[in-house]
Amino acid sequence: MKRFPDLYQRQRGFFARVYESGSPTPWPSTEPTPSASRLAQLLKRRKGSRRILDLGCGEGRHTLLFAQAGFFTVGLDYLAAPLRTVAQRAQAKRLTPRIRLLLGDALMPPFKPGYFDVVVDSGVFHHLKKADWPIYVDRVLGLVKPGGYIHLTVFSTKFKHYPGERRTRNWCIHRNHYDHFFAKRDFTGIFGRWCEILAIEEEHEGLNGFFHVLMRKLPGHVRLTRQGQPC
Repeated sequence: MKRFPDLYQRQRGFFARVYESGSPTPWPSTEPTPSASRLAQLLKRRKGSRRILDLGCGEGRHTLLFAQAGFFTVGLDYLAAPLRTVAQRAQAKRLTPRIRLLLGDALMPPFKPGYFDVVVDSGVFHHLKKADWPIYVDRVLGLVKPGGYIHLTVFSTKFKHYPGERRTRNWCIHRNHYDHFFAKRDFTGIFGRWCEILAIEEEHEGLNGFFHVLMRKLPGHVRLTRQGQPC
């Protein structure tokens, strides 16, 4: 996340303080989303080996989900504290052989193009400024083989940080982190050239507002850049 280093550095500091405080995170850390659970069941019904990348895995609720479903799963996060939690939980569930944990930047993933069958992003994309979306499309979608899946969870415009919050635009900087809020129509414009959008589920309860988007990568997307050392 190099193009806006000051903002992204503050954002990283915010997440680091939350994880290192030892208090429960204000976002879910153990229970997977129902949408991701359905994807795991879909993959189980299909034959063939599956490699999953949990991008910005946090404390591993989806890393553990897919490993428990029998898939080799890589959890990538740019903070060490949540990765230590994932390692502990994986060991307790005897899932360590199916999991690889990496410390790294979501926009500089150290993998070869087409390495993964599935990329799961639950909370990375909505923290990226619009100017960096082409980098995400290039580098993250480039990791998925044609016909593979991308599962995306992002804030909807109905999300609120606190009761009565009002916004005049589709993004804000809140407590030193950048948040972008999406409408249902946005996903075709952002990803439609590269992906078939299979399902868009909207979640809205209380202050929470999210979209869970399942996409399948079309042939023809070529990763333009190479970052890091390929796996």
